[in-house]
Amino acid sequence: MSSAYNELLKGIETRLRAGIPLRDAVGGMAADGRGRLGVLAGAIYSKIEKGSTLSEALGTLDTRVPAGHAALIEAGESSGRLDETLADIVAEEKVLTDARRRLLQRLAYPLLICCLAFLLTFLDRVFDDRTGEYLLIQSCFFVPLLLLFLALHYRREIFPPGSNRRRLVEQVILALPLVGGLVRQYSLAAALQLLGRLLRAGLGFSDGLPLVSKATGLRGLSLQLDEMAVRIAGGSSASEGLGCIDGIPADLRSRLASGDVSGTLDVALVESGKELREAALARLETVVKILPILAYLLAGGLVLWRALSAFSGALEGI
Repeated sequence: MSSAYNELLKGIETRLRAGIPLRDAVGGMAADGRGRLGVLAGAIYSKIEKGSTLSEALGTLDTRVPAGHAALIEAGESSGRLDETLADIVAEEKVLTDARRRLLQRLAYPLLICCLAFLLTFLDRVFDDRTGEYLLIQSCFFVPLLLLFLALHYRREIFPPGSNRRRLVEQVILALPLVGGLVRQYSLAAALQLLGRLLRAGLGFSDGLPLVSKATGLRGLSLQLDEMAVRIAGGSSASEGLGCIDGIPADLRSRLASGDVSGTLDVALVESGKELREAALARLETVVKILPILAYLLAGGLVLWRALSAFSGALEGI
């Protein structure tokens, strides 16, 4: 998500809290904003001028707007709590941005070690007039790495929601040891938080659950949310409906059941989702901490292999 989009939401939220109407708030940002921020604000202002709501205007932008954000903003506009909704979104994005930054910083060092290991270990081939062989070896490492980065950057275009390619990739990721559990837990945390915020914004389960189902990135979780909606529509309580959602720990289920009885289910959902997300991020950071060790082992193995190869070649020449 672009920084200009985050600045746009933060600017609108600040102006709304100051008592400025939405139209004037966006218009002021369009007039004062520079670069990408000014372009986004101008595009939204033109849509609002024609009678569109903020959520409708955001849907026309050429930047990617998460489905969860669109649902929350629409609910906030309907309930008259748009400023609070935007504040929640901005705070959530700050937490996620900080988490991504920490993970990228931790990943940078082991990735650098691996790249240097492949670049330097086979460098002798260049001096032996075997440059083509050296480039072939490098391509075996750097081409897949480049393709992985491109797939991550253009994932929405390469694997659009609902496509067979996306479902196939989802099945592969969920089947991976440790990684699959982390992805599932993180997606579940996001779904619980989004549902809680939609309920707090004034939506009911009949309106909120389809939005959460659409926003979640996992097909299996989406089907479980649809089943939950069917159960609640059939007369089941919210805590009974949550019974069809896999992966919720027993202590969090107890909290959600208590929230359902006391009328504070929205708060319980948000807090439970927050705990699940923090647990998933903590596990992910633990995995990332191990990567430098693996990078050292890989680099050491390559150097040892090249040394043994050179030593055995020298012995054969004697």
